Amino acid sequence: MKIDRLFKILYILINKKQVTAKYLADKFEVSIRTIYRDIDTLSISGIPIYTNKGKGGGISLMDNFIIDKSMLSSKDQNNILLGLEILKSTQYDNIDDAMQKLKAVFNKSNDSWIEVDFSHWGSYGNEKLKFEKLKHALTSSLIVEFDYYDGSCQKTKRKIYPLKLIFKEKSWYLVGFCTLRDDYRIFKIQRIREIKVLKEEFCKDNYSTINIDLFNEKMDIVKKSTKLIEFEIIIDSKLKNRVYNEFNIEDIKLNKDGDFEIKFIAYENEWIYNYFFSYENYIKIIKPIEIKNTMIKKLEKLLGHYKN
Repeated sequence: MKIDRLFKILYILINKKQVTAKYLADKFEVSIRTIYRDIDTLSISGIPIYTNKGKGGGISLMDNFIIDKSMLSSKDQNNILLGLEILKSTQYDNIDDAMQKLKAVFNKSNDSWIEVDFSHWGSYGNEKLKFEKLKHALTSSLIVEFDYYDGSCQKTKRKIYPLKLIFKEKSWYLVGFCTLRDDYRIFKIQRIREIKVLKEEFCKDNYSTINIDLFNEKMDIVKKSTKLIEFEIIIDSKLKNRVYNEFNIEDIKLNKDGDFEIKFIAYENEWIYNYFFSYENYIKIIKPIEIKNTMIKKLEKLLGHYKN
């Protein structure tokens, strides 16, 4: 996109002081004529940019050009630094240098009041490579192609216009426009395999997720939800720490035996059954009775595997 290229040109000039039109044309894979049109656009916008022809010449900014930090309130400045701290946790390249420069511009202390750890991202091997490829595709508006395994382990080949990464319920997802479905879709990152970043660009301005319910039942996510229902369960007092970590305090009350009676609303799907199983013999489902009966059938089927 042109606006993205203009910002990148300005950033290069701030850091390199002077570059040639050929350098910029090669970097952005456009013609020298296009670069000069971009320079004209920046000049018209009030950026003090000029060119020197001949040997030793090039494109540069006036020496006294600075970013006016007064355009940003203290709250705006803190929000920018917070965003960089979160981005840093994903092991995004060269964030430390950018943060130090901005803290100096904003006259902020080097003490950080927040530390975010998404160690699953970039921790090792394939996951780090997968994240790097998605990051490159998202920031460069490039199409990605990959194999995707749904909740039933069915594989499909997908070609996606990547729009954003989101973190929900302890997992990372990629949101994008899927050419196979001709619609917006969301993909659990762990189910993506053989990802490739293509050289094909797309115009991100033509796609928006603002008015889309990303987690509705048509999306290709691991949990295909049916309906929201109210659950009533009892959990043994031995799991006190887990109960208070995973449920809202207003949904919890103690019964006469000192165990926890919990009422909460959730989707009925395979995930909820697996969640109940994770409590082993420390949980008892009271309502709804259909869920209780389904759990009994699942347990009987599991027991049958060990009887044969």
